[in-house]
Amino acid sequence: MYDIAIIGGGPAGYVAAITAARAGKQVVLIEQKELGGTCLNEGCMPTKALLECADTYQHVLHAGRFGIESPVDQTRVQWEKVHAYKQGIVQKLTGGVQYLMKRNQVQVMRGRATFQNERSLRVETADGTSSVEAEKFIVATGAEPIALPFAPFDGEWILNSSHCLSLEKAPPVLLIVGGGVIGCEFASVYSRMGSQVVMVELAEQLLPGEDADIAAFLERSLKQEGVQLHLGSSVEALDRTGRLARIRTPEGVKELKADAVLVAIGRKPRLDGLSLDRAGVKATARGIEVNERLQTSQPHIYAAGDARGTIQLAQVAFHEGETAARNACGEEAMLNLRAVPRCIYTSPEVASVGLTERQAREQYAGLLVGEFSFSANGKAMILQEAAGKVKVLVEPAYHEIVGVTLVGPLATELIGQAALLLHAEMTADAMENFIAPHPTLSEALNEAVRGALGHAIHG
Repeated sequence: MYDIAIIGGGPAGYVAAITAARAGKQVVLIEQKELGGTCLNEGCMPTKALLECADTYQHVLHAGRFGIESPVDQTRVQWEKVHAYKQGIVQKLTGGVQYLMKRNQVQVMRGRATFQNERSLRVETADGTSSVEAEKFIVATGAEPIALPFAPFDGEWILNSSHCLSLEKAPPVLLIVGGGVIGCEFASVYSRMGSQVVMVELAEQLLPGEDADIAAFLERSLKQEGVQLHLGSSVEALDRTGRLARIRTPEGVKELKADAVLVAIGRKPRLDGLSLDRAGVKATARGIEVNERLQTSQPHIYAAGDARGTIQLAQVAFHEGETAARNACGEEAMLNLRAVPRCIYTSPEVASVGLTERQAREQYAGLLVGEFSFSANGKAMILQEAAGKVKVLVEPAYHEIVGVTLVGPLATELIGQAALLLHAEMTADAMENFIAPHPTLSEALNEAVRGALGHAIHG
């Protein structure tokens, strides 16, 4: 009998295991594949490694901007070395998680877990089947890609994001179905590594959940990289034999011959095979239902991370895994998702926290908006990456900062400072005497905050 049994070794699961073990609980972590989950093995980390390779390739090709001559005609991408670099990063990170499990005395079981009843699991391992009983449980099984209903993944032509990480070379023509975060990031990788990329998005803009003007900026940048965008469009059919896609656009139906198709239309909670009904846990196709303490319909069973089907981000999973474990250990911990940074590692990068401008205007009459362009930032000029801007949203009554969006160089790093402003519920007035380091990209954020009150110096 364990104190806590955790199903899933991704960001939510392994953080929950560490938190509970450090509280003195006897913990077992059950993972079917590799520790680290999608994020470390098939998502966040390997995709960012590929994006770094694409960035480096482009820096070499355009080194002449800095007065450095290089033999551009001899510069090429060696995919086997790119993949070796990517896998080296993944192996170091997953090895780090394994070390943390040992250091915190968490027992790790490799296998597939299924609820037998509300107090026990059946775990199928390579050595056979065993039963695991525990006082409390945390379900953190993550999510998986959604396929088109008429075209399941085959791993050869119709690909999901995991398949797209291990292509032997950049496909000459890559069709991407879906203009969300995953689709845009892979478009940014392969368009800069030699592929002709065609993107199809059902909504009228890329990144449908983000600011329209920021999305428009990214659209222009991707087009400059050669990406063909079809917005307000859909893929109606995929012919594997002829490798043809039929696309319905506002202008009519078009046919496209593609060497590979990446379907990136979203992810769904990975709940199949858990037999949650045997444990009396309520769930829908959207995810497991929980309260503010992450308890399911069974108070001793918790759920965290993508299995809940809400905000599918690793940083949210970290927070939820810790919160669930603290509550399972007897504390009174509450979720705080007010200031969740959202990062998109395209070129240029996009990052935001808090409300979008549309959301903020729906809540606040007389919203104050401050903007500052990176074209007026010295460090951005030095980097030769002066395209982009910072937008800060300030509510009019108390001047509280309620949203920040950036598009431009190192936006995903700068958003950490913005998230701190929202987390601390800071006001724009409190930044009046703030001294930003110079020359840095972070000055742009400070100028945008000041600009919301009409006090910007350089803008």
